[in-house]
Amino acid sequence: MMWRTIGDTAGMVYRFLQKEKQATPTELIKNLKIPYDTLQMAIGWLARENKITIEKVRSTLTISLK
Repeated sequence: MMWRTIGDTAGMVYRFLQKEKQATPTELIKNLKIPYDTLQMAIGWLARENKITIEKVRSTLTISLK
């Protein structure tokens, strides 16, 4: 059951990034109304599929599509 939640969340993140181009984890949590731990798993899912780029500028992570 958790796989479905993670997959659905990964889809939400992907669609959000298609529209907004980039976001921080905080922005994703706020806009998508998802728990932090589920977001982290969804980001891992997308990273494993090589669909996102994660950059760290100072102490802030920025996520965007490849």
